[in-house]
Amino acid sequence: MRVRVVILAAVLSVGVTAAALAAPVQKVTLTMSEFQFAPKTITLKLGTAVEVTLVNKGTVEHEFMLYPMPSMGGMAMDMDAYGAENTYFKGIGMVELVADGKTSRPSRLERVMVAPGKTAILRFTAKKTGMFEFGCHVPGHYEAGMKGTLTVK
Repeated sequence: MRVRVVILAAVLSVGVTAAALAAPVQKVTLTMSEFQFAPKTITLKLGTAVEVTLVNKGTVEHEFMLYPMPSMGGMAMDMDAYGAENTYFKGIGMVELVADGKTSRPSRLERVMVAPGKTAILRFTAKKTGMFEFGCHVPGHYEAGMKGTLTVK
């Protein structure tokens, strides 16, 4: 009987320790509208599980792309191609996207399109440090200022 109590106590102790060590998820809501993101700046902690909820409160479709800060402010280059080629999500492991009631784990995520009145959720682990830009590259949106900064420390 005494052995069972010790084993049960050990099992409960391991379960509590594992739950206490489980890293919290950093949740961020990013609202999209014409022609802005709110908030414009986001800071994440390196190694943290992240859940970004993209909410389109605008009247047109918006796009979310995340990539290293462009040189020259991005105005003199093809930002859509730059963002796709240099996506933050390249090589970081699993990325989960929940949109339109469906969950997917794309092998290479470049952009998330969000229809008016809709929401999408991105889940990933922040594995790259630095300053990154997020932007909407629907024609005219980025040029109108629809961009922001994400920093991972």
